[in-house]
Amino acid sequence: MIEPVPLHLSPEFLERLEQLTDAVRLRAALYPAPKPPPARRRSRQYPGGRPNPWRPTRPRRHRRR
Repeated sequence: MIEPVPLHLSPEFLERLEQLTDAVRLRAALYPAPKPPPARRRSRQYPGGRPNPWRPTRPRRHRRR
């Protein structure tokens, strides 16, 4: 829930706070937050293409028929 406003704030400060909250609500209504990109699987390499030194590479085992 919303906490009560402390009494030691000046009326001018409270008015400024109300203006700011109105501006924030208007901005949120006009410009909604963009959706995050879809999740991608983690790569075993850094973005620059270097191999990850913290994980030892394992040789791949081929399946026999």
